[in-house]
Amino acid sequence: MNELIYGRHAVYHLLASGRRRVFSLYLQEGKEEESPALLDLAKEKKIQVHFREPPFFSKKLGSTAAHHQGILVETEGYPYVEFESLCEESVLLVLDEIQDPQNLGALCRSAYLFGVGGVVLSETRSASVGPGACQAAVGSVEYLRISRVSSIAKSLELLKENGFWVYGADAEAAKSVDEETFSQKTALVIGSEEKGLKKLVRERCDLLLKIPTAGKKIASLNASAAGAIFLYEIFRQKLRKE
Repeated sequence: MNELIYGRHAVYHLLASGRRRVFSLYLQEGKEEESPALLDLAKEKKIQVHFREPPFFSKKLGSTAAHHQGILVETEGYPYVEFESLCEESVLLVLDEIQDPQNLGALCRSAYLFGVGGVVLSETRSASVGPGACQAAVGSVEYLRISRVSSIAKSLELLKENGFWVYGADAEAAKSVDEETFSQKTALVIGSEEKGLKKLVRERCDLLLKIPTAGKKIASLNASAAGAIFLYEIFRQKLRKE
């Protein structure tokens, strides 16, 4: 199914990665000077640019029109990969029912910046890599390998069979993230915004870890902030070993 992806960074990296077929590229009239790199890339990729007045974008995007920055592309859906192909990676991010597209996009942005080899999403009760997530990820999803699976719990079992050590993020865990030496093959699991890790998913984790905090009146960090901290620590340790 075709999708409408908007925003300067999201559209630029969608074109640059070359992973999706582009059907139409629209730029708001008068915005040419704000997007020279995008126009150069479109010319290089032989993609025709259609110039439109502001009402065109509002009509196309509806409630999300405020975030389009005068740039819109009609493209094919996100190219998910087979889960099995991720088992060759050394670091994976597993998202257990992350439902907010903004959180999903922010987590994917952190995953890309901190060298994660792939991201695993649940097919149900989870945001997809759609327009909102793409915009929040500022284009990083176009370079990540992302898979959707029917069961996160079963997928964790398969990862363990392939040599991964599975860590679950849990604010109530006994051990802090900075106290752990991460395995060579690491899978980090982040739970949903409201409920955290599901019982079956929690049981499949080899170890639960928390982020030490000073504040007592707010329960925990949100999913995307926690994910960024965990992924940075994993990244930092791997850099130190190189």
